[in-house]
Amino acid sequence: MIHAVIFDVDGTLLNSDQAIILALQQVLREEKNMEYPSEELIPVLGMTSENSMNSLGVPDVKHAAAKLTLYVKRNTHLMTLYPGIEDMLKKLAGKGIHTGVVTSKTREEFKFDFMPHGISEYFSHIICADDTSKHKPEPDPLIKYVEQTRIDPTTTLYVGDTVYDQQCANGAQIGFAIAMWGAKQPERTVAKYRLNRPDDLLRIVGLE
Repeated sequence: MIHAVIFDVDGTLLNSDQAIILALQQVLREEKNMEYPSEELIPVLGMTSENSMNSLGVPDVKHAAAKLTLYVKRNTHLMTLYPGIEDMLKKLAGKGIHTGVVTSKTREEFKFDFMPHGISEYFSHIICADDTSKHKPEPDPLIKYVEQTRIDPTTTLYVGDTVYDQQCANGAQIGFAIAMWGAKQPERTVAKYRLNRPDDLLRIVGLE
């Protein structure tokens, strides 16, 4: 029986791919004088801003990461909740299921990118990149969440869209469900559950 569900943000709750990819392309144009097609940037989606810049070989990682945060902020008008997300969260809350967030966004990024969408009230606890020294795919963010909330990992599910989310969940010994509506390279991901749409989660936790 699932008593708690923790969500990733980008690609899981929030359709932000276009906003982030456009920002990445702008930073790389300025910092490396190179043009990157969208498909080459898919593997860094789901990383922290600094880790993505490091992975892409940008010389001044901190400077470039700050730029990325700024440029993504300018693209927030391109971000939307995935269809069915809010209704699913309402139903989970109505049945007393604990819900929370573990994201690679910093607190600043979370504030500007996610909070305007009006669903933060559904989450009991939130762990951002600022809260741990190690980030996904390391298990530290989920372990920190469990330590702070005292939920039982054996009755908890983490929902995400990348292999980094899966690896984080595996390391924390928490079940993983992949959000197929935003999944990046799902063929690389081994999940306990594959969710084709948000309300599939309701059946898994026994609400439908």
